[in-house]
Amino acid sequence: MENHVFHIENSQVIANLTGSLQGEAAAQLRATLLTYIADGYNNFTVDFSHVSNIDSTGLGILVTIQKRALQSGGSITLQGLHGTVKTAFDRTRLSKAFTIADAEHAVA
Repeated sequence: MENHVFHIENSQVIANLTGSLQGEAAAQLRATLLTYIADGYNNFTVDFSHVSNIDSTGLGILVTIQKRALQSGGSITLQGLHGTVKTAFDRTRLSKAFTIADAEHAVA
């Protein structure tokens, strides 16, 4: 994984991502977040402030995590979308499917 940092704050998993969210890095993120769900965590904030790129694999994995979180009564919030990452969410209309927070209003 690309030095992603995860921590738990008030029963919420905070994922601070870095680098590109593509291919193997995206698959590793999926495995990590599904482990948190299996351990009973279902609320996530994913910070994209330091992500330079995302592909369809990364987008699909976020959809999977959102579905699993919602099924278990939780939620996923995205923050820090910018540049090509924001463009990818907008072009696929996933920006309408996710809760997107301004960085200053999201959990740190």
